[in-house]
Amino acid sequence: MSEPITAAVVRAAELTARGFPRQAIDLLRPALAANPLNAEAWCRLAAAHLDVGEPDPALDAAKRALVLDGDHAWAQRLAALALSELGRHTEAVVAARECVRRKPGDWRCRVVLAEVLAATPETRREAVDAAKEAARLAPAEARAFQVLGDAALRIRDWGTAEWAYRRALRLDPADEDVRANLATVQRKRGGAAPAPPSADALTVAHALAWAALSRLAALLVGGGLLLLLAGMPTPTALLGWFSGLLVAAVAAVLLQLLVRARRGVRKALFALPRHRPKVAAATTMFGLSTVVVASWTVALFLGATTMQPLVIAWLCAVLGGAVVVLGGGR
Repeated sequence: MSEPITAAVVRAAELTARGFPRQAIDLLRPALAANPLNAEAWCRLAAAHLDVGEPDPALDAAKRALVLDGDHAWAQRLAALALSELGRHTEAVVAARECVRRKPGDWRCRVVLAEVLAATPETRREAVDAAKEAARLAPAEARAFQVLGDAALRIRDWGTAEWAYRRALRLDPADEDVRANLATVQRKRGGAAPAPPSADALTVAHALAWAALSRLAALLVGGGLLLLLAGMPTPTALLGWFSGLLVAAVAAVLLQLLVRARRGVRKALFALPRHRPKVAAATTMFGLSTVVVASWTVALFLGATTMQPLVIAWLCAVLGGAVVVLGGGR
C-alpha cells in the first residue's frame, strides 16, 4: 500500500510545480482515502488547496498531518498560511511561531512568520525582522528577499524594500511581480534609480556579449602568441605598432558590441557580469590582458625591451579563452 501513495505524492509534487494543483488534489484524494496515515501526502494536499485558493480544506489537511509522524514544521507552515487566508490572524501567528520553534534554522518558517505578521499593522515591524532573518539564513533564495521587500513596503521603509527587491531580482530576474513592486517603491521615493534589466534583455545581452568574447578570445590569444614569437629574443619599438593594432582591434570589437545593442540591451550589457559569472570571469581576464598589452606597448615606445608583461597578458587571455570555450555560450 505504501508504493501507490508514495508514487501519488511524487506525481502530485510534479503537478503542483507545473501549475496544476487541481489535478494534484484529484490525485491525492483517492490515494489518501486508501492510506490516510501518510503525513507528506496530507501536506501536499494542503499545499495544493492553498494554490487554488481553498484555505478551509487546506487547514483540514494540515491538521491531519500534524497528528501523524512526519515534518510537523511543514504542516505548521501550511496551517499558518491557511489560517491567515481565513482571516484568523492570531491563530496564524501562533502556528507560524510554533513552526519557527520547531525548526529555527529553516528560512521557510521565517518567511511564513513574516507573511502572517505583515497581515496586521501591529506586527508589521516584527515581520520585517523575521524576513531579515529569513534572508540571512537563505542568501541565495529570491523568495526570502521578496518577502522582506513586501514587509518593508508595508511599513514604508523604502530603503530596505528597494534593497530587498533588487537582491531578489538579481537572484531571479524573471520575477515580474518583484519588478513591479520595485517600480512602486521607486515612485514612492521619487524614482531615484532604474530597475534592473529584464530576463529577456539579459538573454539578448548574453548572446551578444558571448559572441564578442569569442572574437576577443581569438584576437588576444592568437595575436598575443604572434607577438611573443615576433618579439623573441628582444622586442623593439617597431613591435609596439603591432601590439597597438591588437589593442585597437579589441576596442573595435567592444565598440561594435555597443553599437549592435539597443538601448535596453545596452543597459543589460553593463549589468550582465552580475548575473552571468562566466561572462564576468572572461571579461575580467580579457580586460587584464588588454590593459597589460596596452601598457607594454607604451613601454616599448619608451625603450623597454622586456617580454614578461606580454607573457602575463597572453596567460590572462588563455584563461579567458578557456572560460569561453568551456562555457560554450550557455
